[in-house]
Amino acid sequence: MSVFDIKNLPEKSSDELDKPLIMLVDDEVENINVLRQLLEAHFQIITGLNGAEAIDLIDNMVDPTKIQLIITDQRMPKVTGVEFLEKIVDRMPDTIRIILTGYSDTQVIIDAINKAKLYKFMTKPFDPVELSLTVKRGVEAYQMRQALVNYAENLERLVEKRTEELNEKNEALNEALTSLEQLSLSDQLTGAHNRHFLNKFMPQELAKLKRDHATNINESIGLLMVDIDFFKNVNDTYGHDAGDKVLVQFTNILKQSCRESDWLVRWGGEEFVIIARGQSVEGLEQLAERIKCQVENNLFELGSQQTINCSCSIGITCFPFLKKYFEVLTWQQTLNFADLALYLAKNNGRNTWVSLIENPHNESKDSDKTTAIDIHTFYDKVMTNLVDLIEQKLVLYHTPIIDKQLKF
Repeated sequence: MSVFDIKNLPEKSSDELDKPLIMLVDDEVENINVLRQLLEAHFQIITGLNGAEAIDLIDNMVDPTKIQLIITDQRMPKVTGVEFLEKIVDRMPDTIRIILTGYSDTQVIIDAINKAKLYKFMTKPFDPVELSLTVKRGVEAYQMRQALVNYAENLERLVEKRTEELNEKNEALNEALTSLEQLSLSDQLTGAHNRHFLNKFMPQELAKLKRDHATNINESIGLLMVDIDFFKNVNDTYGHDAGDKVLVQFTNILKQSCRESDWLVRWGGEEFVIIARGQSVEGLEQLAERIKCQVENNLFELGSQQTINCSCSIGITCFPFLKKYFEVLTWQQTLNFADLALYLAKNNGRNTWVSLIENPHNESKDSDKTTAIDIHTFYDKVMTNLVDLIEQKLVLYHTPIIDKQLKF
């Protein structure tokens, strides 16, 4: 079956505007009349008596690309058929171009094909049936090309629209995932980070610290364990809703006391962990003192015009605990030292802080002395026999307690 099917074009149209528009260009009126009579049943027709006149006509059209096909004579005064088509080919690249001539000039044929990008070269006298069929097939070719162009443009617009919609959905999905991840990394009551946050981001923080520690042995991360004193009494006396209000207000105090770069983590219940990077031991102790004072001076609102006072206890240490043995203790083990320091603070009256640190002068020049650290059993000794390590001055403690004598 032929691609160009004459049945695809209507035989006649009652509406003149529905007919395809074609242009006839010839310097002999008689030739134009013959072509008009042959084609006007199926096409709207505009005419030019020479190439120059046809160009002027095209120049004055709002949209000359609506001309679907042009038939032009070759030998005309002023502008030849090839010259005429060559001048308009860039403005009307899809318009079908046919040259009709009584001369078989090989060079004209070559120029017509190469310069005017001709659809067909026909000689006079022409066969009316062949010409009519050629025109109809040419118009059908134009319309099919336009349909393909429109289809491609519509497809491109559709792809752009779908791509934009997909991007919007991906953006919404990413925002939802970000929000979901944020929820998974945050404590829902207080807005502080949670344990999952610490487990996720602590490894990369320690990797950075390890690089810095290689060039500066004093680089460390401060670990503070903070606990509200007698918090169970708040829940038992005023109810859990009041306890929640205290937790939220307590969290705000911690946030205001910390630097923006510090991490505040709700560890569980009324216990919080503060990760303070780039702080000296003195700086950590000052932070703990500031938190202690702000908490004890704050009036916690429980609702219904009820208020109470609270206090907190704090345990402090640093990672790495043993500066020369970066990987001997994990950060979780070191955090247990902060928890142990917190226990000492609570066991010595509460509303205070205790810090446990390595004695920076604990190295013995004599390897036989008992003050040398056994790194393989050090963790167990701290957790089970801290007093001996303190007496051996392997571990030091600091506290603001006046007599500085702790009960272990």
